[in-house]
Amino acid sequence: MSTIDKEASDWVVRQASGPLDEVSQRAFEAWYDTGPRQQGAYLRAQAIWRSLDKATVQANLRPEAVRRTVRAQAARRPTRRAVLGAGVAASAAAGVAAMVFGPRLVGGQTLTTTLGEVRKIPLEDRSVASLNSDSHLEVSMTPKLRRIVLVSGEALFEVAKNPQRPFVVEAGDVFVRAVGTAFSVRRRANGADVLVTEGVVEAWNAGGVAGAQRISAGQQAFVPNRAAPFSVLAAPQEVERRLAWREGNIILNNQTLAEAALEFNRYNRLKIVIADPALGSHRLVGQYRADQPEQFVDAVQALMEVRVTRSGDRLTVGAARPANKPSDQS
Repeated sequence: MSTIDKEASDWVVRQASGPLDEVSQRAFEAWYDTGPRQQGAYLRAQAIWRSLDKATVQANLRPEAVRRTVRAQAARRPTRRAVLGAGVAASAAAGVAAMVFGPRLVGGQTLTTTLGEVRKIPLEDRSVASLNSDSHLEVSMTPKLRRIVLVSGEALFEVAKNPQRPFVVEAGDVFVRAVGTAFSVRRRANGADVLVTEGVVEAWNAGGVAGAQRISAGQQAFVPNRAAPFSVLAAPQEVERRLAWREGNIILNNQTLAEAALEFNRYNRLKIVIADPALGSHRLVGQYRADQPEQFVDAVQALMEVRVTRSGDRLTVGAARPANKPSDQS
């Protein structure tokens, strides 16, 4: 492997591990802007990293039996860094550089996750997309626009700065535009949730760009599909709570049992069912693992002293109230 290919591999691995600090980001940009050899090596390394990541499920969202198997396999195989290095060297030897700069990478790309899967994926523009459980993205990169269509689910974007190439996320009739920032979008049937952790974005809906509103770090908004104004709220703690899925967690801060059940059901085939609607309004506080619905229900059972039963892929909390019988007429 050439020195440039090794440097490219190192940058991709570092970026996949988390956002670079300001000094490292400047160092990366200086290296990337050196010339086409660095850019080609970087895109090759990104493409190989994505191929290695296709079957990756966040370890803390796997069943324990699968985690044990994965740990055993990991002990017998080379690290992803080593595989990436070998892949870059092989692709360079095969002359893949010309393909990397061809239309194929500039065109569309589909990114998906399955139920319970969380993935962090570098994009070709040096941005990073983190996909939550059961999500679907369509990515299209052109010289003048970075266009992301959130078909379903939720994703967090750490956007590489490029004022000449706007980064726009579409979720139905909701649009979010950024230059260099970090924000998440969760698509819903009637609109989308937008949470900003860094920088500023502009969001608008079917009403058009004229109705765009700025959403800054620590703020959130629900943007409806229909052409109507919407409110932007400053809620930094709530933004962080709602993004706990990045670490495989669900944090409850006065959410109802019904809301908690919906969150757990986003990640697991084992579904929580609230049999007695009156229980669903009970509010809870706590932090739980997203892949442990049974432990959460055990805590609910102890706290609320309710009956819990399991049948197949359902965890039923409480017992449904019997229908009222008509009173006897004398």
